[in-house]
Amino acid sequence: MDFTTRSEMILGKENLDLLAMKSVAVFGLGGVGGAAVEALARVGIGTFYLVDPDSFNRSNINRQLLATEKTLGQKKVDVARERILSINPNANVFTYPVFYLPHQDTALDFHKFDYVIDAIDTVTAKVDIIRRCKENGIGIVSCMGCGNRIDPSKLRVEDIYRTHDDPLAKVIRQKCRQMGIASLTVVYSVEEPLIPLFKIQSDSATRRDVPGSTPFVPPVAGYLLAQTAVMDMLKFDPNNRK
Repeated sequence: MDFTTRSEMILGKENLDLLAMKSVAVFGLGGVGGAAVEALARVGIGTFYLVDPDSFNRSNINRQLLATEKTLGQKKVDVARERILSINPNANVFTYPVFYLPHQDTALDFHKFDYVIDAIDTVTAKVDIIRRCKENGIGIVSCMGCGNRIDPSKLRVEDIYRTHDDPLAKVIRQKCRQMGIASLTVVYSVEEPLIPLFKIQSDSATRRDVPGSTPFVPPVAGYLLAQTAVMDMLKFDPNNRK
């Protein structure tokens, strides 16, 4: 029995064969992106492009699937690659341990991507990734804020213009409107963020304080991103399966 047999029972062989030919880029391999990669590997995506500049540290362990005591200090892209290949040795995995910024991405050829999962939180990078995908007709699903939340049942898959009460979504919504982008599928939470009991100063120039995070919300957001991407690539109709 192949590792995708149970998925085949639901999705059908023709769809799984199609997924094996698909190339998906995942930007960000933290609590959200790591879970997305896990699901994509297990459903049999054939080619991965993994983009993340960071290495694992102990504060990642509470929520990031790929973070363990054994992976501390290792590059996230390397750990993710090893994880994918341990699930599907036939997968093709390309790693980019870089901080994606506009005009600094010559190694990344978006034309190779069938789909993009955006699981980063830097606004300038998110906006540029979204813009490039829309300009080139590449499918994309983008994650909004998951920090300071505890209830994964409050996550939603929605168009950016229907989101509310999410500060990051508000900024991205405004940027999309300015760029003339008519629609963007996002995963976001309708839960009101909790106020952290104490603050941790960020060493990032783009973030003042580190948000709190739980083991519950980011991974579920990642699985929703993966499911959304797969259903979109397949144009899946549960009433018309083969």
